[in-house]
Amino acid sequence: MTISGGLAGMVAIGEVLGYRYRYYDGFSDGWGFLGIAVALLGRNHPLGIFFAAIFFAVLKRGEIFVDIETKYVSKDLVEVLQAIIIIFVASLQRFTRK
Repeated sequence: MTISGGLAGMVAIGEVLGYRYRYYDGFSDGWGFLGIAVALLGRNHPLGIFFAAIFFAVLKRGEIFVDIETKYVSKDLVEVLQAIIIIFVASLQRFTRK
């Protein structure tokens, strides 16, 4: 965990001090929480995480098209769908635990 945190900090410091020269709102856009959701959906198995990452990438990419192509549907609907999937998978893991 310490090494992962250090690597993440090194990436962030390169972005803040080398490119923008400041921290700005919306810097990470929730990518850390999305990574946790991918690991949860993939059940910490490498193959499961691969397919979960592809699934969430399709959802995130589709979020842009939903916002552009539809008049009455917001891109927030995709985030709600992600939350429902995470709650469903977490509850399944809770109730199927041996």
